[in-house]
Amino acid sequence: MSNTGRAKKLASFNCDEDLWSAFRSRCSEQGTTATTTLTKFIQVYLNGKLDNLDVAPRDERFDDRVRASVDEYLATHSLQNQISALAEKIAYLEGQLSAHSSRANTKPTTFKKERSEWFIQERAKYLGVRLNADQLMKVEMFAADAYKERHSQPPFKKLFRGMPASVYPAADVDIIDSLIRGVAKRG
Repeated sequence: MSNTGRAKKLASFNCDEDLWSAFRSRCSEQGTTATTTLTKFIQVYLNGKLDNLDVAPRDERFDDRVRASVDEYLATHSLQNQISALAEKIAYLEGQLSAHSSRANTKPTTFKKERSEWFIQERAKYLGVRLNADQLMKVEMFAADAYKERHSQPPFKKLFRGMPASVYPAADVDIIDSLIRGVAKRG
């Protein structure tokens, strides 16, 4: 017959043998039994003093998966990728608009007099060179550097189709002309 008594329940559970052995040894060192220690533990737990005890430790693999997902999202949705995609769409729409305009107008779109300042996109069109979004970005970046090297300040900005863009004086078209042709040639 068990010595649990009438108001007690004999409880059994699965436990790693080494863990159980170490637990019993510790209880013995403390001058108590495993039954007494487990009973006290249950009382303390029920009083709410060990509320976070049964929360699973953080799963490192889950953290790694979350980090990988975030990195993948950022790689495919970066601001630079979005800007490039928008620039390509704008260039496509400008091409469509230009094609539509040329069909509607019988007059060629040429500038009658030399202008005093140029935006890169306008100058490329004037030169008869088509630039895709990446090429345009390269020309803009290199032109700004060359202008700054020549004048010790960046080029002025003005609105071009509702967006701020660098504008170059006619005296500096050699900078943008060579870059437009060079970048277009290299592809």
